[in-house]
Amino acid sequence: MSSTSKRSKVKGFSRLTGLTALKSRLASIVLTEDNSCILLTGPPGSGKKKLANLIAQALLCHAPSKTGACEECSSCHNFDLGNHLDFSTLEAEGGKKFVPTERVRNTLADLVMLPRLGKYKVLLINADELNEQGQNVLLKTLEEPMLHTRLILTCCDPSRLLPTVLSRVVNLRVDRRSEEEIIQIIREELTADILSEGQCLSEEDIKFYARFSAGLPGKALELAAGGWFKDLRAGVAKVYFSLDQASELDLFTDSYLFFQDNKEHADTMINILQSLIRDELCLFWKTVDRIVNSDLLRELESAYKRKKARIYSLVEAEDKEQGLLRWRNETANLTEEELRLQERLTLADVVIEECREALARNVNFELLITRMLLHLKYLATEANLIERRKYE
Repeated sequence: MSSTSKRSKVKGFSRLTGLTALKSRLASIVLTEDNSCILLTGPPGSGKKKLANLIAQALLCHAPSKTGACEECSSCHNFDLGNHLDFSTLEAEGGKKFVPTERVRNTLADLVMLPRLGKYKVLLINADELNEQGQNVLLKTLEEPMLHTRLILTCCDPSRLLPTVLSRVVNLRVDRRSEEEIIQIIREELTADILSEGQCLSEEDIKFYARFSAGLPGKALELAAGGWFKDLRAGVAKVYFSLDQASELDLFTDSYLFFQDNKEHADTMINILQSLIRDELCLFWKTVDRIVNSDLLRELESAYKRKKARIYSLVEAEDKEQGLLRWRNETANLTEEELRLQERLTLADVVIEECREALARNVNFELLITRMLLHLKYLATEANLIERRKYE
């Protein structure tokens, strides 16, 4: 099925907001006889798959232009209906991580047959789901491309691809969009649908999703359309704001169980924690206008003041005990207390990012979450950390 949902008076590459330079380069590729394989790289949610479908539609179109497919010809209509005879996809099925090598071989062998509706046959491949054997099978097709075939690869992590594969593709980066562009995308794609279902998506909601998505339109649309996210964020925020007052038993029971019950959204919960920490850093640097969770400003200020008061109290006690004079960092104009507070908030962000990396390597979930919560509690209370090291 294609994923190029129609919007009134908007056609071809114009369906993508932003990416002006990339769209200009695509125009020259589509209108030439260049049969090089296109590789679209970018983080999950950047819009790679939607762009890949727009490129495929343009390549199959009977009258393409520099703006992409005409969307009027029979080929474009078949593509929009999801039954174009010369378009196919190759991706993992049934929850599997990789495409079986034999399926890769069979799919590529089918490309030998000439197209039935136009000049080209187009194959869209999720390269993240090709193991080394699958990539080696693909390599032969890349080395000896057929005139009537066009390949489009999408990939989040190009470092996983074989150097021989990377050397035979045109690598195009799908960059993150600006906050203003994400706001425009949400308005165009979601507002009408949500309102028609009796839901309400306010301007403040749209701005929040635009900031929280960090330039990824796919993530912004997923969170804005999903009713589960608001409850999830509220739960994560409750855990975060209570860290300095919770006992270790609370962390091992109620807090951990919340993360366990929402394990399928682990990456999103980590993103929420990081957004809260970075919001506190915005309070530190007095850049309140950049806070993402602005509706939680009161809770953020309260948590920040508790950390600040605790550090000031501890530093004063240490100075009194050791007979030290107060000092100030002249370059940043920060006091010792402020430097320690900044260090603690920054280290909390590092701890969470380490947890994310370990989760990607399938390290034990309970171990990771409980250690992360303990670290965050100790950072919030100015206690000594347990040994920090990369999870193995």
